[in-house]
Amino acid sequence: MLENLGPFYLPTHQAPPPRDYEPPDLSNSLLVTGSSDIGRIRQRNEDSFALAPEHGVAVVADGMGGHPGGDVASRIAVDVTHELLRTTVESSGGDFVSRVQPAMEHAVITAHESIRAHAKSEPDLHRMGTTLTAIVADRETGAFVVGHVGDSRAYLFRAGVLSQITRDDTWVQQQIENKVMDPDQARRSSYAHLLTQCLGLDEAPHPQVFSGQSAPGDTYLLCTDGLVGMLQDKELAAILSENFRSAETAEDQCAKALTTMLEAANEAGGRDNITAALVRFG
Repeated sequence: MLENLGPFYLPTHQAPPPRDYEPPDLSNSLLVTGSSDIGRIRQRNEDSFALAPEHGVAVVADGMGGHPGGDVASRIAVDVTHELLRTTVESSGGDFVSRVQPAMEHAVITAHESIRAHAKSEPDLHRMGTTLTAIVADRETGAFVVGHVGDSRAYLFRAGVLSQITRDDTWVQQQIENKVMDPDQARRSSYAHLLTQCLGLDEAPHPQVFSGQSAPGDTYLLCTDGLVGMLQDKELAAILSENFRSAETAEDQCAKALTTMLEAANEAGGRDNITAALVRFG
């Protein structure tokens, strides 16, 4: 088990659409944006993120605090994953999910192997590691694919409701599933920061990779634990709801929602680096 902050809830994966499903008309509108802040306590930002708006790709990673090279590991992870996913989207032929889902798993494992190779070349970075959460969304059909390792998170914001769609790879999450702890106890636990897997260490990770279908107006929030460690899900939902109700353009709504979330996390203590990305269908 590895050190990092990380709360808790069980995922709410979407069921695949029926065979005769016709995807909604999303009018080719897809926004991808993100932001990061060092917070109020840390001396360096060990979070990284990468975006490819034209390809519907967003990736966030959180290098392990207190370990050497956390910032290096997170940057390698997002760069490798971003490039492989972007290349996959650019390739032609085949169903989106059938093409992207195996590519997502390959990208996560390749990022892990790249971190390992870099650590071998620089002994001072031995045992560097990072979380990783990535999404690829198809602006034509609304299909999406998520890849995840660690305790950064992906959420779906739909019709005013925020639902976590990834499972935290943490010791406290295991206790919740074993009915030893409830989510409130887990959030207060001194062991809430213990990861059960990440990228970069000896044992290769087993990434969560899954797909689903979007509806018009759906928004995906990817974030590191510097955000969810400071703000409850209901607070994040309130920020998104308030900003998305404004009369501004969708670009301005997303930009202000990100700014508000990062500012609120800092006002709540800013004990860790804070990174968030939004992927929003029109």
